[in-house]
Amino acid sequence: MRSPFLWHTPFTAWEMPVAAAVVLALLAIAYAAGLTRARGWRIRDAASFYAGLLVCALAVGGGIGAYSTTLFTVHMAQHLLLIMVVPTLILLGRPLELLRRTGPRRLRRALGRANRSRAGRVLTHPLLGFLYYAVVVAGTHLTPFQQSAATNPGLHGVEILLYLSSGYLFLLPIIGSEPAGRRLAPLLRMVTLLVGMVVDTVVGVTLLMTVHPPFAAYVVPDRGWGPDALTDLHWGGAMMWVGGDLLMALLAIVVIAAWVSGSNGKTDLGTWLESARRSALTEHTGSLDATVDLDDDEEALRAYNAMLTRMANTEQQPPNHPR
Repeated sequence: MRSPFLWHTPFTAWEMPVAAAVVLALLAIAYAAGLTRARGWRIRDAASFYAGLLVCALAVGGGIGAYSTTLFTVHMAQHLLLIMVVPTLILLGRPLELLRRTGPRRLRRALGRANRSRAGRVLTHPLLGFLYYAVVVAGTHLTPFQQSAATNPGLHGVEILLYLSSGYLFLLPIIGSEPAGRRLAPLLRMVTLLVGMVVDTVVGVTLLMTVHPPFAAYVVPDRGWGPDALTDLHWGGAMMWVGGDLLMALLAIVVIAAWVSGSNGKTDLGTWLESARRSALTEHTGSLDATVDLDDDEEALRAYNAMLTRMANTEQQPPNHPR
């Protein structure tokens, strides 16, 4: 029998899975290695990435992870952290952009090929990201899956991966900070977040309206502390409904703020000009890695200058007139 879940439990009760500890440590080391080679990298990006790793560690290996199969409300807290908070912080940390700038040339090329491939385009498509998110949210809470995940540690690990991956792919085109996938227009980002709110609301309200506890793993009559199973379920449903929508609303504010600060009230000609440069270079050279920065990459800059030289020489040559 577990001890009562108190305010300090998330920070004092640790049951970190070895695999999770290894992955988080490797990500932290790899990002730090990139920082040592990056020029002008923003401190807030690094802080966001490491905050994401810290929240993930608390949700998986701290008291939230330890009690996520004991109380449904704690499970829901873990769900919201892993599917919304952690992916948002990781994306704002821009690890793929850091890899593109500082990683080995082979990895950078692999990133570009993956982004241009059909599988990459399908995997990062906004519609697929939303459908994946909706299926994961509904499938892990409105089916017997939750009961199995609460009693099977291996399946619980799969559940954690589902939350992290579905949240990442759902938010990737919305935050638009990485050189991968598509960047949605600001209005489409807001619409996508609104539809995401609908998913959280429907599942949360469904749990609130449930009259019998559907998951036997959370039914412990003689526990001696905490809410009864039905109240626990209803509180969890309310957390998904209110908490999920609140997190979506906060993210919408972030999107609006980024849109306003990026536009400064003017037409964004920078993006248009960059697209024009890429289109011209692609037309003359045949292909261009979507992740390459024309100003930072020596090969791309050399090819662009050579293209401009050829165009200038062509214009200076007098036309040949038939005699």
